[in-house]
Amino acid sequence: MEFIAPYWNFLLVHPILSLLVGAYDLTKDFGLAVVLVTVGIRLVLYPLFVTQIRNQRAMQEIAPAMNEIKAKYGKDRERLTQEQMKLYKERGYNPAMGCLPLLLQMPLLFAMYAAFLFFVRTPPPTGAELGAAIWPFLPNPIGPEETFPLAANWLPWMPAGLGLPDPLHILPILAGVSQLIASVMAQPSVQPKIVDSQQKMMQNMAYYFPLITVFIAWSLPAGLAIYWVTTTVFQIVQQYFVTGWGQLLRFVPFLRTLSSPGDLALAIRPQATFVSARQDMPPVGAVPDGRHGPCAFQRPRAP
Repeated sequence: MEFIAPYWNFLLVHPILSLLVGAYDLTKDFGLAVVLVTVGIRLVLYPLFVTQIRNQRAMQEIAPAMNEIKAKYGKDRERLTQEQMKLYKERGYNPAMGCLPLLLQMPLLFAMYAAFLFFVRTPPPTGAELGAAIWPFLPNPIGPEETFPLAANWLPWMPAGLGLPDPLHILPILAGVSQLIASVMAQPSVQPKIVDSQQKMMQNMAYYFPLITVFIAWSLPAGLAIYWVTTTVFQIVQQYFVTGWGQLLRFVPFLRTLSSPGDLALAIRPQATFVSARQDMPPVGAVPDGRHGPCAFQRPRAP
């Protein structure tokens, strides 16, 4: 894999390093630079994340109907496929879009992680190393033998900078709490009954993954924890506008009085599906004509 490294660094890692240096030149604070670059990249990836979130919510909503279809047509593979495609179309779910947005965004997210590791490693990179990695037209903020300052002036409990773990573990806990909120919001407000064991396991991961987040961030450099908190808070705001409060209403009831744009948008979908289903129904008074399928009814003839 070493032959890929120069192309990987040139196309993704070094541009992100350059963005971090540019943001530092504006703010003179590495913590704020991490926040600005993280938000900027999340904005670039916004359409992909929106598609992924909507697709995940649609899959959760159709899970009970999918179980019924499998139970009814499990032995007829052709009919099962037809009914599944019909359900996908009615509920606006595209199986291909479940993984595609994730596959497109993962290289950029891994590159962000590699760029942050470049700064927060021990010992920190020198000015000469940084100058060789950033864009040549971008001014280098440090001298050849100097090390890049990793201070966050707005975090007074971290005078040693963001290259070390948070001594009070505030940032890892914030990362876990924000991850919990985002995971709960990702679930529909009316939780469908889940029979499939794999779906149950995925639902339970919404509560286990925040603990894993805290455990991982506990010993990582604080700069990575800031990135984790920033990207998750951005996800929470995004879900507020796209899919609403989700299951968070179950734990914070007063949010029911604060309708989100996402909740209003999702409330329209069941009504649209109902109208579509009514259009597919035969006219009142129609009688079977002996055929099968959508044209199996005919209007009664006038006497």
